[in-house]
Amino acid sequence: MERLRFLRKSRVMILRIAFAPVIFIALFVWRSWEDHSIRDFAVEWSGYILLLAGISLRMWSTLYIGQRKSKKLITDGPFSMCRNPLYFGSLLMAIGIALCFENLILLIFVLVVLVPIHLLVILSEEEQLLKNFGTAYEEYKKQVPRLWFAFSRYQSPELIEVSTRAVRRATMEMILLLLIPPLGDLIETLHFNGVLPVLWRF
Repeated sequence: MERLRFLRKSRVMILRIAFAPVIFIALFVWRSWEDHSIRDFAVEWSGYILLLAGISLRMWSTLYIGQRKSKKLITDGPFSMCRNPLYFGSLLMAIGIALCFENLILLIFVLVVLVPIHLLVILSEEEQLLKNFGTAYEEYKKQVPRLWFAFSRYQSPELIEVSTRAVRRATMEMILLLLIPPLGDLIETLHFNGVLPVLWRF
């Protein structure tokens, strides 16, 4: 339990450390299949779809929980179907980014490193939520999946209170993430023209 608490407190630092190999792989490890092939098209567009889905899910979740995560147990909107829609959205974005870069090595890194980190952070936060909200959270856990969506459970009031500060932050995050696909195209162009070296092809 102490390890989970440490991970929850240190998750930002851990993710920053994990980001270093992500940058290295994205810049210097590249694919060997041809441009404009069926595989090229399928991988890239799958990435776009997952990235947009992750961004949309995080924005939708932020409308319900922004600035209230440890103050109130949120069980409406996306939280009525899944206990961790923000983290689910983050994982969709991470997988989508790897596919937008058309980099399967980066995808493997996301699945092997970033997914377990997120799962451990979720377990840590569940422990804290149980302390904060007691039996209410215990009952919520029994009814709503941790990282999947029970669509039949959807419920939401007609009006909700929204944190404009949280929405601003999520909007800036969305804008930056939408720059990732053209960044991938730029890196591809730099590789093609020999400006950026490719240290390993897969």
